[in-house]
Amino acid sequence: MVPVEFSFFEKLNAVQAHMRQEINFKPVGFEELVQLDMDELDQTVHPAIVLAVSRACGDQGPKSEALASIVQFIFMANRVHKLMKDDQELAEELRQFPVLVGDLLYGKFFLELCRVKLLQFLDPLAQVIGLKSQGGISRWIAREKRLGRDELLQIIELENASLTALAARLSAELAGVSIPVQRQMEAFGWEIGLAWGAWRERMEITVVQSILQRANAILLEISAGSQLQLHPLIEVYQYLSNKLSTEYNPQVAGS
Repeated sequence: MVPVEFSFFEKLNAVQAHMRQEINFKPVGFEELVQLDMDELDQTVHPAIVLAVSRACGDQGPKSEALASIVQFIFMANRVHKLMKDDQELAEELRQFPVLVGDLLYGKFFLELCRVKLLQFLDPLAQVIGLKSQGGISRWIAREKRLGRDELLQIIELENASLTALAARLSAELAGVSIPVQRQMEAFGWEIGLAWGAWRERMEITVVQSILQRANAILLEISAGSQLQLHPLIEVYQYLSNKLSTEYNPQVAGS
């Protein structure tokens, strides 16, 4: 369900409807191919960041919706790849199937880039796919260790913050704002993704709140130095602050 508290509700709804259409593979639905549990935050955060930055920067064009879908395809593909099980009792084709579906989603992101003529974004998007994979490798290497806070945050930066930061920066670049503002938007997206990831890792609420405070400070900095309408970004910040204010529970997350 699309959160109704966003002023860009209709655009977010359109993006999510487009995603449902694109991943509905005839004659079966996506949910019949892989069991990917996507809560409200999983479905909302990345598109909302793209659309909020776009609206704040005065860009109301259709390419922002396409960019929101592109970023979400990357997020979903990465999540699907993680479903692969190292289980020798499974038949090889079943064990490898999530990789096949994930690759299909990566193909969807590339086709969408071509369709809307945003191939100039391919290089940074490919780089962030690599960063997310690097985070997954780091997590696997440390799977039998008890990670300290800083070590865990470094993994979260790669797995989570890298994509939310890029989503914000590319949306700002698409809107044509100055490079300093693009960097501020990127920093905001980074802190949002880091807070979300820290919350999912059940880190101390004080850590999550401290990261969110940094995100809010960036909004204040943007407000003081520009004439942008920041209400959409404030909506995203408040939405995340509310959702991340309680302990993470995968059974009810985002409900």
